[in-house]
Amino acid sequence: MNRNDKTGKTHTLKKRTKSQRGGVSPAITRAATAEEIREGDRIVVTVKRIGINGEGVGYYKRKAVFIPGALPDEVVKAQVVRTEPSYMLARLTEIEKRSPIRTKPECPVYEACGGCQLQHMTYEGQLRAKEELVREAFRRYVGMETIPLRPMMGMDRPWGYRNKAQLQAGIDQGKLVAGLYSAGSHRIVDISGCPIQQPVINDTVNKVKQVLGQLDIPIYNEKTGEGLVRTIVARLARQSGEVQLTLVTAGDEIPRQKELVSRIRDTLPYVVTIAQNINSGKTPLIFGERTKILWGREYIRETLGNLTFDLSPRAFFQLNPEQTVKLYRSVAEAADLQGGELVIDAYCGTGTIALWLAPRAGEVRGIESVPEAVEDARRNAETKRACQRPFLSRPRGATVPAVGGARIAPGRRYRRSAPYGRLRNGSVACSHPRQTRAAGLRLLQSGHFGQRL
Repeated sequence: MNRNDKTGKTHTLKKRTKSQRGGVSPAITRAATAEEIREGDRIVVTVKRIGINGEGVGYYKRKAVFIPGALPDEVVKAQVVRTEPSYMLARLTEIEKRSPIRTKPECPVYEACGGCQLQHMTYEGQLRAKEELVREAFRRYVGMETIPLRPMMGMDRPWGYRNKAQLQAGIDQGKLVAGLYSAGSHRIVDISGCPIQQPVINDTVNKVKQVLGQLDIPIYNEKTGEGLVRTIVARLARQSGEVQLTLVTAGDEIPRQKELVSRIRDTLPYVVTIAQNINSGKTPLIFGERTKILWGREYIRETLGNLTFDLSPRAFFQLNPEQTVKLYRSVAEAADLQGGELVIDAYCGTGTIALWLAPRAGEVRGIESVPEAVEDARRNAETKRACQRPFLSRPRGATVPAVGGARIAPGRRYRRSAPYGRLRNGSVACSHPRQTRAAGLRLLQSGHFGQRL
């Protein structure tokens, strides 16, 4: 779990249980008020709900306590590791009352990896918890106790669904690994067998690691800044089974490049693109600004419903196509377009929402900051004859409206420019608290939002 305090610093807590710590828990602290609690004290907490990072949230003397690994309705013992005026962070040490929705994680490195936060909860429990998160966001940020929230739409099998992996490359104990940084450290946990990734993605990453090792291609070292390969990115087109492979490097020149390309082609015949993205800066961003195709097609073709989309290496595309179709159908239903509207898709990526809605609208336009994604979107629109050059490129930080895939509330400039009568707003966002804070009060209380969530 990562949580920012008021200084802006990030504090990372690892989930630990009594069995992991060993021995018997120390005595419980008895304090008259929460203000008397200090770091290192042990407290007993009844967990009420799940927080936005997957941590359990309870209260001690009316003060919020965040406990990674704890689940709703559990009674737990926890050690306080940080105190703030409005909340405490604590480490789980013992479960006194176990939740019926607690389960064994499918992933063998779940605790160490940190890429997933809720595998210790049943899937049905996760859906209920996420629904409650949305309700809590509207209660907290908008002051609404009752909202027209529809049931969560889950998957029949929530495993092996992700169509893309972006894994950091590194050396751990002399072995080439690809994965994510362990919570609170700079050690990479290898997850090239991740159970939520499509099996083809895992196979691709594993074999690329083998080829890199065989050719002794230097792997980037974050501490020294030496080496070359920083990240292995693999994306699958589910309908065709084709894979797009991108190696993110710290420099331009790849030693033994022709051999590398040849071996990847021989080892992975389903790869149709081998690309190199150059990211030479010291930055947490995965991609740099320059991408070149070492071999194969400039883009990969993916399908959503009856639509096909061309995707270049840096272009954003939803990671779960099965759920994306359900989401976009819900967007179309909520938009209730009558055929004459102008639809603005902000942060549009490759234009998936805009083009999904195009047959129902008078005109669609998209706004995006990644140039390659804009070109993909334009090509996708021209292929479908949706409209002529409807996608615009805007620099990062530019004001854009909160429609379609937007994450911020509509700007005054956009509202003035709307030529099609009353402005209706919809929002599709990964972060429900941000969506609620920015758009909820403004849209819901103004009557601009539809009667469904």
